[in-house]
Amino acid sequence: MKVSIIIPCYNAEKWIEKCVLSALNQNYEDKEVIVVDNESADQSLEIVNKLKEKYDNLIVSSAKNIYPNCWDEARSRGYELASGEYFFTLASDDYIEPFYVKNCMKYLLRAPELVKVLQSPIRGINALGGPIAGDISHVYNSLKEFKDMCLERCPANSPTVVYKRELYDQGMLTTNPEKYGGAADYDLYCRLADEGVFIFPVNSWLGYCYRWHEEQATWNVKKEGIDYDKMIQDFWRREWSP
Repeated sequence: MKVSIIIPCYNAEKWIEKCVLSALNQNYEDKEVIVVDNESADQSLEIVNKLKEKYDNLIVSSAKNIYPNCWDEARSRGYELASGEYFFTLASDDYIEPFYVKNCMKYLLRAPELVKVLQSPIRGINALGGPIAGDISHVYNSLKEFKDMCLERCPANSPTVVYKRELYDQGMLTTNPEKYGGAADYDLYCRLADEGVFIFPVNSWLGYCYRWHEEQATWNVKKEGIDYDKMIQDFWRREWSP
């Protein structure tokens, strides 16, 4: 079963080579890696194009940078180019262990008609690649419990969320970055839940390494001074009220 690993990239020259190589070196054979540069102002694109000379299964493209601190434009372009049956997203400052995709696929293929979306814990690393204690995971046992959690906080590790292609084909993976900026995925999870799509949580770490550093989009979204989380929670609280 072919998978597409999509890497939205913006000003990640410090991390991008390790990131892309970690995707290319997965021990899962049937894969393609798609890097979409989001108008980087550094050497990110040059680094990726150099890698492309060596790897036939590396696809490189670009997308306009319209929304700040947001990967939606680049990821959407990746979806358009993808030929896999499952879509993975890998942030350009992170990396995945060689067994990550194979671990995810073991869960997805156990019940492919039932498990259409999956998430797993992230393991924190610092800017230099050293470990940060503790994995971050989200635990829930039902769609109702997930929806209740959505009204309090985002209950998903966004980079680890894997989608079955059919959801994209059905138009269910569109996001609203024009309204929610870099928090648009949070709203997407609520909309999927509203449609009855369960994001299956794996409680054990499968191999995603999440880099915490001062330049990451997570912090920059907070600096915008707009409480996107509250906007999303208020909207869905109204939608889901009795």
